[in-house]
Amino acid sequence: MDPEQIKKMVEEDYQKKLELARTEESYYPGKLQEFGLKNIDRFVKYNPNPSNYMKFGITFGHKDLEVVAEAMANNEPWAVVSGLNPSSPLHLGHKAVFDELLWFQEQGGADIFIPITNDETYVVGKSESLANARKMAYENIIPSIIAMGFNPEKTHIYVDSDYTEIYNVAMDISRKLTLNKLFGVFGWDHKEPTENPGKVFYMGAVQLAQILLPQYPEFGGPKPTIIPVGIDQHPYILLARDIAEKKGFIPPAEVNWKFLAGLDGKGKMSSSRDGSAIFLTDTPEIAEKKLKKAYTGGSISGDYQKEHGGIPEICPVYGIRMYHFEKDKNLESACKTGKLLCGACKQEAITQVKDWLADHQRKLPDAKKRIDDFLLKTPIRSIFE
Repeated sequence: MDPEQIKKMVEEDYQKKLELARTEESYYPGKLQEFGLKNIDRFVKYNPNPSNYMKFGITFGHKDLEVVAEAMANNEPWAVVSGLNPSSPLHLGHKAVFDELLWFQEQGGADIFIPITNDETYVVGKSESLANARKMAYENIIPSIIAMGFNPEKTHIYVDSDYTEIYNVAMDISRKLTLNKLFGVFGWDHKEPTENPGKVFYMGAVQLAQILLPQYPEFGGPKPTIIPVGIDQHPYILLARDIAEKKGFIPPAEVNWKFLAGLDGKGKMSSSRDGSAIFLTDTPEIAEKKLKKAYTGGSISGDYQKEHGGIPEICPVYGIRMYHFEKDKNLESACKTGKLLCGACKQEAITQVKDWLADHQRKLPDAKKRIDDFLLKTPIRSIFE
């Protein structure tokens, strides 16, 4: 290949990555406008201690965050709800969400409710059985959450199939739902009966029960509640707000975050794509191998990158460092100006990730002994009165 062909190949690769970055950068502002959400800038400006995710624009949008901010300022009760399905161990994308939950808990001691939805995992076909999903919850997911440093007095974790009170709440809420509303929110087609009844009940009534549970009398009644979600889950929050008003509850607020990119450069970090995620159960050596193979936003020519800079917006290695380890924006500047090349950046990421994983995994044996301290066991009897 002659020098001109090499130059053309390098420039075409760089332009392709620039176009991907433009698409990525326009996606989230477009969604804010489409859904009528606000950006987080005003909250960051006036909050004396915004989270790093907020300062870096990773947590970027919200609806009704002001209601929660007022409760924070007045030392009034408020809650946060964030669940996940136990189809696999947690990965660094999940860790980002729990880091933000920890920040919320530190701002006046919010009660954190964390449903582990093994029923969803089974119903939608991500696990062969409820038992397998339940085992994953207790052996991997809950210990990892505890090891991150949550306050057991203010953190309420439950596995759906074990905390069966959630199904009584779901039945109570189901009276306020219609199939037309559910099908509209989730995009299901009445003419194509592809959805099994369990999925309809779970994604409708049970998920709404999880969101609204903190406002039942057993937990102090109506209170501001915030739900951290990806922007694609906004329709769920709209449905929850509608049901909250029918129940006499406070419509839940939401904050939206940007997804952490997968190591393969093919979308968000995901458990379902091989090579996409670094799991919190990966050994430091496995994590190192994954990072060495990771896609980057750099040029295939080091000299070209020194001149034109890297493209951090689409780089999962940069994303991991900014989401989890950096305290300022110096890394962004070093990347964009070409001062930092991908090899050196990857090596620093490898060190940071390996050290964090080793420390996290040292905490897991103790965390497993403390699971019972975090499990929600409160009976829900108000709906029978």
